[in-house]
Amino acid sequence: MLLNHLKSMAIFAAVADAGSFTAAGEFLDMPRGKVSEQVARLEAYLGVKLFIRSTRKVSITAEGEALHQHVQQLLPSALAGVEEVKSYAAEIKGRIRITTTHDVHEYHLLPVLKAFRQQYPQVKFDLIITQETVPIIENAIDLAIRSGDMPDSALISQPLFDTPLKLYASPQLAEQIPVQPEQLAQLDWVTLAGVPNAALSLRHKDGAQLLVTPGLHHQTSSLASYMQLLEQGFGVGVMPENSAQYLVKQGKLMPVLDDWYFDTLKVSLLYPARLHMAQRTRLLIDAIKSSVSSA
Repeated sequence: MLLNHLKSMAIFAAVADAGSFTAAGEFLDMPRGKVSEQVARLEAYLGVKLFIRSTRKVSITAEGEALHQHVQQLLPSALAGVEEVKSYAAEIKGRIRITTTHDVHEYHLLPVLKAFRQQYPQVKFDLIITQETVPIIENAIDLAIRSGDMPDSALISQPLFDTPLKLYASPQLAEQIPVQPEQLAQLDWVTLAGVPNAALSLRHKDGAQLLVTPGLHHQTSSLASYMQLLEQGFGVGVMPENSAQYLVKQGKLMPVLDDWYFDTLKVSLLYPARLHMAQRTRLLIDAIKSSVSSA
């Protein structure tokens, strides 16, 4: 049975890597004779010679080369797996530096951090909450949650969720809410500073499209005040549905022309492409992904 020869295969790979039975025995902390015995057992099972032995050196055969290509990661992978599992039993502590936007922090990340802190009280968070794109490598960021394209090849990017951008307004404006998208230009709008007052492409869930130009608008430089202006009835504004739904449930906002949307926002989890990631960071990544998948 092949399963009975996995040990022999791992020892064979160690000999092939080390270039000698003696060196492999030292690496494996096994007597040279035991190493040779395991390789001979594997050769008998396969019916081929894996090494050509001489008094001076050991040379691998063509058959040995072919087998080595497939089994060379047996021992390293097993050792890495054991170390990772053992690390779960170690105390999880240290600091995690995170950056994201105000809405993602409030509606998506904060509940995860609260549960994570209860499970791992020795972990501390260093949060940079901003609409600006903070350089991740230069600022020693461990994790970032961002929307849009991710051009930095030095980062690992994992998609979290897609959410449509839709129009919302305070229930105070319920009587002014239009039933046709052509009426949107007659309303007051709330916009973020730096966003051009240009025609927007509005799409219906059934595929219809039309251009809408925002009407007179109030402008603000922060997302926090943007949402406050919407909640206080200053006008209609665009928000990601995934975040706005929390305010809708609280009765602070209501959807405007719910069957129409502007675009789809892709939100991703990013982190530096490190060979060895701190276990606390890996656990938080898993917690964030689990939270999104169960939402």
